[in-house]
Amino acid sequence: MIISYPNWDAAMFAYTISAHILLVSLSMGLAITVTIAEFLALRKKDKYYDTLAYKLSKALVIFFAVGTASGTVMAMELFLFWPTFMRLVGEVSMGPFYVEVFSFLLEAIALPMYVYFWKDFKNRWEHWGLSLAVTIGTYLSAFTVTEINAWMNTPNGFNISEYLASGGKVITGVNPFQPFLTVSTAAEELHMSGAVYYAGIAMIFGYLVYKYMKTTNASEKMIYRRGINITAVFMILDIIYLGITGSNELSTLLVIEPIKYAALEQDLVPTTYGAPEHIFGILINHHPAYYVNLPLAQSLLAYPFTFGHGYIPGLINLTTYHGVTDYAVWPPSFVHDTLDLMVGFGVLMGFFWLYVVVQYFRKKDPLSQKHTLIGGLVVAVMGVFTMEDGWYTAEVGRVPFIIKSPTPGGILVNGHMYYGVMTIAQAASTSPIVFPLGIAIIAFYIIIFPITFYYAAKVMKLSNVEEDLKLGEEDIIKEEERKNKGSTGTKAGMR
Repeated sequence: MIISYPNWDAAMFAYTISAHILLVSLSMGLAITVTIAEFLALRKKDKYYDTLAYKLSKALVIFFAVGTASGTVMAMELFLFWPTFMRLVGEVSMGPFYVEVFSFLLEAIALPMYVYFWKDFKNRWEHWGLSLAVTIGTYLSAFTVTEINAWMNTPNGFNISEYLASGGKVITGVNPFQPFLTVSTAAEELHMSGAVYYAGIAMIFGYLVYKYMKTTNASEKMIYRRGINITAVFMILDIIYLGITGSNELSTLLVIEPIKYAALEQDLVPTTYGAPEHIFGILINHHPAYYVNLPLAQSLLAYPFTFGHGYIPGLINLTTYHGVTDYAVWPPSFVHDTLDLMVGFGVLMGFFWLYVVVQYFRKKDPLSQKHTLIGGLVVAVMGVFTMEDGWYTAEVGRVPFIIKSPTPGGILVNGHMYYGVMTIAQAASTSPIVFPLGIAIIAFYIIIFPITFYYAAKVMKLSNVEEDLKLGEEDIIKEEERKNKGSTGTKAGMR
């Protein structure tokens, strides 16, 4: 079997980004958990929170280092696998990548100072400020990469009509600041940031729940309980946020990316009222089959304030020009199923967290119930899977294009309808080097991932919990002495 260059390039990049996004989400989750834990340690004068922050910060160093290596691999892939795409990005939309580099520098400077100079800060609030810098740096890195992704969905910043008319040879009218903000940027940034944070926090939550269930040491349980409380509250608030931003992103797609919306919802013909919601199902000869039908549900969800009265686009009318339907520009039909899977898992996780909240207000400790702890482990895995599934849904929903049309439904240039600016086939490299390179990348992640998680678990292990807590207590005492005496010569810790 011969694999085509575009398919191989796309598969390798999908593999790489699927692995890399786990490192990114975990780094973001660790950074904000450390920030919250140290803040609570200082405010509550709590040695357990302080020890939690210190242990998690060590793991953050490992994931940051491996994430840096993974990011370097991705940068290499972009230029070797997608040369035509990167030529256009380099001339039009390189600005967000430069901001991403400065965000990385902020992390690279603040994180070592935060972790390895812990004992040298006389003022612990100044030390906490470094954790805030790390948190901001990790977030901005993901934010700027998502800006590029939004630009790929709704490109701007150059004369697109002239570019298409010239067959992709002429790039004029460049405005390097426009790609920072496209019509899809806000909706995509809002939802993606919440999804990545949720997945990262879910991995930390799952680890803490697992350790809480295994340990019999009362002090360790107190540390893990505090970590579980932080991550659980974050995930409860985030699942609500994701429901809101996810609905907003679909509403945005309805207006600015109707082809993608119609593919996600499996809508073939437009309607103005009564569009049903298809739960799962496939397309056979361009007709939906094997689905569960919920009459009127899609219209009601899309237009709740008009009781379902509003325009729902259809794939056939959007991709039909001069009476001919171009099925080749339809996204793969399985994106509808991956969307339903993502929403379904989100609903299940929402019900789990609702149960936890109800138990809390009923004065019943969720951590004392084994079935709740096991449910927490399931939700942790589900959270990571849902984030990956959502990313695939968003990216495959753009196929066969790597850069889509800047206007809803396509752009007309010299009498020809373009549904995208650049296809995956046009962007992909045809150099034979991509095959051995892809094999090397597969091997890299197969080797590096288990090693990374193994050593991260090792550094987070509470090998001598009483000693760890003693050092945490000394941190708190030293900070209190500094505040009470106004001392400038006392160190805030013995680590």
